[in-house]
Amino acid sequence: MDANQIAFGIEFETTLPTSDTTPIGPYHGGHQVPWLPAGWRAERDSSIHPTTPDRKGCEFVSPKLRGPEGLKQIEDAIDAINARDARVNPTCGLHVTIEWN
Repeated sequence: MDANQIAFGIEFETTLPTSDTTPIGPYHGGHQVPWLPAGWRAERDSSIHPTTPDRKGCEFVSPKLRGPEGLKQIEDAIDAINARDARVNPTCGLHVTIEWN
């Protein structure tokens, strides 16, 4: 099997400052993140519980990705998410989906 035949997606559960203006959509109905590539969505997830009142929960969901370009997109997304002062706490998780025939 060629590694480029494997598709994958990733979801990062984080908290953001309440002052952050990223549009966060409903669970499984996220909004495009304007500062990430096409297909990256931000959505609410009731399992994320900020530990201080100045934070809000946000799950970043990637589109279906492939190959080295997909891995690079994840690396760049992590850098951009961190630049927005995203943080994690014990209620945050990471989900990876893998698809192949």
